[in-house]
Amino acid sequence: MRDFETWEDICDFRERRDYEGLVAYCQDDVRRYPDDLYAAERLAHAYVLNGNYERAIEFGARMHHDYPEISCFQHHILDALFAIGKSENDFDWVIRPTIIRLDNNVADRCYEFLRPKHKPRHLADLQFGIWHDDYFAFTDEEMLRYLRDDPRFVIVGNSPVTAEITVARRRKSRTT
Repeated sequence: MRDFETWEDICDFRERRDYEGLVAYCQDDVRRYPDDLYAAERLAHAYVLNGNYERAIEFGARMHHDYPEISCFQHHILDALFAIGKSENDFDWVIRPTIIRLDNNVADRCYEFLRPKHKPRHLADLQFGIWHDDYFAFTDEEMLRYLRDDPRFVIVGNSPVTAEITVARRRKSRTT
């Protein structure tokens, strides 16, 4: 029977930044459970974290060709490609991933998403609500800074995890 508590071991390796140990653990997991796509995804990610970019691309390519609709394999391939100075054009995709780059379109989409809402939202709400399976070619910190520089947004807090984001609303003036 499959041990569903393996996430604790994985978290332990990551917290200690023992990425070499994480790779070995994940390789063993994939050997024991070759049909477990979660184990395969964790191994691809472990390769990236450990700086084994070529192995991440090679392993990710096999998984992507077998399961092209699963975006996490695309994302790990992209992480590895970008880490070695290549672009998305340097890979033979079965299904080409959508890559979101930080530009006015990002701010416009966030504004359109937030405009009808009144409660503040977190960055993750925007990312998953607008671009669920797409790849972000920027960090959460960069996105938060970009939105903060746009006068259409009000952002309370500095952490990308906890900052609350709303749109700036004009107050209605009272005329008597």
